[in-house]
Amino acid sequence: MTSDKKYQVFVSSTFADLQDARQELMMALLSMGMIPTGMELYPSEQNNQWPMIQKVINECDYYVVLVGGRYGSLSPIGLSYTHREYVYAATKKKPVIAFLHDHPESLTPDRRETTREGDVRFRDFRKLVQEKAAIFRHWSNPADLAEVVRKSMPVLIRQNPAPGWVRAGQVADLSQVREVQDLKKRIEDLEREKSELTAGWRPPLDTLARGSDSVTLQYSCNAYIKGDCKVTMADSKMTWDQVFAAVGPQMMNEVPEAVMREALEEAIAARALVDVQQLMPKAHAVRNVVLSTASFNQVKIQLRALGLIRKNPAREATGQIWWQLTPHGDHTMTQVLSLIRS
Repeated sequence: MTSDKKYQVFVSSTFADLQDARQELMMALLSMGMIPTGMELYPSEQNNQWPMIQKVINECDYYVVLVGGRYGSLSPIGLSYTHREYVYAATKKKPVIAFLHDHPESLTPDRRETTREGDVRFRDFRKLVQEKAAIFRHWSNPADLAEVVRKSMPVLIRQNPAPGWVRAGQVADLSQVREVQDLKKRIEDLEREKSELTAGWRPPLDTLARGSDSVTLQYSCNAYIKGDCKVTMADSKMTWDQVFAAVGPQMMNEVPEAVMREALEEAIAARALVDVQQLMPKAHAVRNVVLSTASFNQVKIQLRALGLIRKNPAREATGQIWWQLTPHGDHTMTQVLSLIRS
């Protein structure tokens, strides 16, 4: 739980049979910095009670239903008050967590329904809650319930974020914190752009191969001859424009090295049969093209030296190397791949 934000939680249950358990649940919520509320805070059945309960549920961030062994007294519409509150919370899309007694049949008679009709209603309601609640947990006695609540509520909050409440004086502070964070990120982006503009994208040396200059890429593949499969090495001769056209569109956003490699292997696979037939004229199909590490490293180094791609240092903590087009690379890709009007 964060000390800056508090969540209002509506607690619903039958009352007389669950006073001890409800007390433990309320205290657990309070210990977590939450604001519990419920029907018992309002006067007994009056014309204005239900609208007030609806208003409180509307304002709550989460809805907790505590189920023991009773369905409870009926409201004027024929549902128990607990059932009616649950249905209303569900219609308002409130995240629901249910705490169900694991063996209600073991409870004393004064904590269970005494009629066949009441027992059927109870079982139907328990089944409904168990199937529809975002999370449900079992409890066996009030003493253990508090620990179940403390373990379960953070899961509900993490899976179903809610606005919560903050002190009026903290709103401005939180807004300022977010503004400072946004400004820091903007400064970092501008510093990176400055560094790249002044150092990373200098015009490449005239001696570097580029454009229509060719490069030979080595790869392994499975070649099929009259139904037999043979693993062989082959070479594919491509221009640097063709190499960049294969990987460039994949790199407009940051991507792992594996994505670059797969894009290049896909481009080679489209021409691999012609390459392999120079060595095996009877080959009729090629599968599983795998670019050699040396050739892939050559491609990365060359494209980086030409100022077309850059590595993202921020991603290194993930254990993977990520690459992205530079502005110069984006411009070059557009020139290489754009259709020219005839």
